[in-house]
Amino acid sequence: MMSNAPLHHKLKIQIDNHLSKVLSDNLPEIQNFINEVNQTYLNHEKVAKSSKKTSQLTRKELIESNAKLKEELDKKVVFQDKLIAAIQQLNGAGKDLEHNDNLDGLLDILHKEIELKKEFQQQLFNSKAMAEEANEAKSEFLSTMSHEIRTPLNAIIGLIYIMEKENSLQSFHENIEVLKNSAQNLFLLINDILDFSKIEAGKVDIEKIPFNLEQLAQQIAKSMEARASENLNKIEVVVDPDFVPNLISDPLRINQVITNLVSNAVKFTYDGTITIKLKQIAVQNKFSTFKVEVIDNGIGIDKENFQSIFEKFTQAETKTSRLYGGTGLGLVITKKLLSLLGSEIKFESELGVGSNFYFTMHLPIDIKQNAVNTHDLQEDYKEENLKGLKVLLVEDNLINIKIAQKIMGQWDVDVDLAENGLIGVEKFNNNKYDVILMDLSMPVMDGYDATTAIRQTDKLIPIIALTASASFGYLDRALQIGINEYIIKPFNPKELNMKLRKYYNP
Repeated sequence: MMSNAPLHHKLKIQIDNHLSKVLSDNLPEIQNFINEVNQTYLNHEKVAKSSKKTSQLTRKELIESNAKLKEELDKKVVFQDKLIAAIQQLNGAGKDLEHNDNLDGLLDILHKEIELKKEFQQQLFNSKAMAEEANEAKSEFLSTMSHEIRTPLNAIIGLIYIMEKENSLQSFHENIEVLKNSAQNLFLLINDILDFSKIEAGKVDIEKIPFNLEQLAQQIAKSMEARASENLNKIEVVVDPDFVPNLISDPLRINQVITNLVSNAVKFTYDGTITIKLKQIAVQNKFSTFKVEVIDNGIGIDKENFQSIFEKFTQAETKTSRLYGGTGLGLVITKKLLSLLGSEIKFESELGVGSNFYFTMHLPIDIKQNAVNTHDLQEDYKEENLKGLKVLLVEDNLINIKIAQKIMGQWDVDVDLAENGLIGVEKFNNNKYDVILMDLSMPVMDGYDATTAIRQTDKLIPIIALTASASFGYLDRALQIGINEYIIKPFNPKELNMKLRKYYNP
């Protein structure tokens, strides 16, 4: 039976050529065969058309896709070139990069470089701003605070000295002694801060002069006896029999180091013994190698706090500061001074047993034994009468004027007064003086301008700055304009007597 589907044109040609119509119509088997073959032709053609259409669409899409991909790749190459150029411009980090296919890697490098640059620039800006601000604030703070604190302290210490000399108010001597010690302690605290600032700024010069270390140790022990007795302590000096005492270095700074260590030992020891030990290690080629130890049997230090004691403004524990006081600068200053002297502070300590702070030095021996008198600035220095010495005191503070006149009056010094720098210059031009004591901070004309004016006509007259401005910047300026030396308020009358004595010719 014939199918309703039309014969495929290729099959129809074959039937017409090889099979008669009568035969194909009358034999059902032949008809069925023709139908099956026809359907196969039709299906094949349908599939072929569908495949052709599908093939054509895929190729078109592929062309479009390839075009888009090429465009993106071109953009990628351009972008990569720009990235590499940007990286190279930053700091050369991308100098070895070519057209790397890893765009994410390039982006990551660029991102990191930009962030590092930004961070570095911000840190640089912050550091510069902080340094400038800190330096300015530090200088101003030290100068202002030094002046404001030292001026009233000068009055306190000076009046105490006058009352002792005049032997007045006998019933209040005990209270006066307490007041004196308190003022002296405050003075030492201020000196610690100023010393630390001076060391930090690199303004400490180490001298090389002959001195006797054994004598120095004995003087330190004697000067600390009164303080030690307050805690029922005693101080002893132990020196090796073969110790070489005559050395060349900076006795003032070595004195400061040992005094700081002894002061600490006294502070943290109760009813005990502080030992200053001088131990000879070697003597060779006119050099002495020796060890200085300061040993106590005080509270000791916990091992956990070994490092913190050398950090500025810190002590081993917070409660230590409350119980014993102090700025926490003593050991910091000691460490820095020893470093300038070519040595290093070391220590051994056990909590509840005690401590041993020590250092080793290698110094030239003073063969000629021309040791300076390290006794000069000790508390038992005896003031000398300076009768006939003519001093011009240039000072604007009435209390300080009264104190200075009273103190120098004890030595029979002839004191003339000028209330400011301008009057001081006028008096200098009209009178003859042996020494000028010059305050630096005054109204009308300050000590700097007054000194400059005096130096224009007289290069030789001794000018001693008597000032509460202890900042090294101000003092350096004073020395540069012609001031011979300076005494910082509150001053020790013994120091003033010693300096005036240098210019005294009876």
